[in-house]
Amino acid sequence: MALAQFPLKNMFIVAAWLETCLYGIYFSLFWFSVYINSRWTRNGHRPSQVMFVSSILMFVVATAHVAMSCYRMIRGYVDFRNAPGGPVSFLAVIPDWTHTFNDVLFTLQSLLGDAMAVYRCWILWNRDYRFVILPFCLLLVSLVSGAKVTTSVADASTFKFDTSLRIWITLFFSVAVAQNIITTTLMAVRLWLTEQKSMRFRMGSGAFLPVIRILVESAALYLFLEILLLVFSALNYNVQYILQDAMTPVIGITFGLIMVRIILRAQNQSSHGRARTIGSMALRRIVMDISIPIEDGPDPKMEYGRESENTGIDV
Repeated sequence: MALAQFPLKNMFIVAAWLETCLYGIYFSLFWFSVYINSRWTRNGHRPSQVMFVSSILMFVVATAHVAMSCYRMIRGYVDFRNAPGGPVSFLAVIPDWTHTFNDVLFTLQSLLGDAMAVYRCWILWNRDYRFVILPFCLLLVSLVSGAKVTTSVADASTFKFDTSLRIWITLFFSVAVAQNIITTTLMAVRLWLTEQKSMRFRMGSGAFLPVIRILVESAALYLFLEILLLVFSALNYNVQYILQDAMTPVIGITFGLIMVRIILRAQNQSSHGRARTIGSMALRRIVMDISIPIEDGPDPKMEYGRESENTGIDV
């Protein structure tokens, strides 16, 4: 049995309300991240400039999206309240430039989030391109499908899209889910392998497990909403548009949570000693106790030096 569609006049206002609530969380989180980044910089550390600039771009996009959503609500529920069809007569007009603009912002935010996930993988794997080939290819697919969906939706007249357009929409959301799972897994695997190597050289254990937890926990909300969005899109259920508006601040929240939690952890650890890093992520100080036997054969120092380079730890 087909799902009963959510009334459009209710859908639009719920979408705006949810996006505004999530944007309020994102607004506070973003400015807190700016504050701790500035403190981190004053203490002599150099946070990743790519990550910081990307966080600013995400914030600008999310702010523009929520501002346009508020403008559309005012136009629909105030200016068109007495028009034939009510607020829906304006809000459901897909070719309107305000609707197209919001779609472009949503697509741009999704691509920014995916691009930063690929960048983090590249950094963690010591800038080895082999480990990001698949995520990068998926990013290109997202770019093409996102552009196709945005331009095609702008030409549509109603929310009842044809089969070919629905296939492109499903492809875009499917790739986003796959991208999230793959990049998060790659980062977690890299940190887990480094953890195993640190134990092998008696460098202590547990240094990287908290970072794995940060990555997985912070990405959980984003992945959960992506899966829901994919399911509702495949079912052609219009609740997907509520989730779509919510995704714009959620992507920023996910990115911001990872930045804030890692920097706070690094600050806490550096207060007890010099912070170490893997890629661009600061970690706690690691105490090393290495015994080097004197015997014939390869120089143990050289063997250790090569192994430590593979872990990506600054030693």
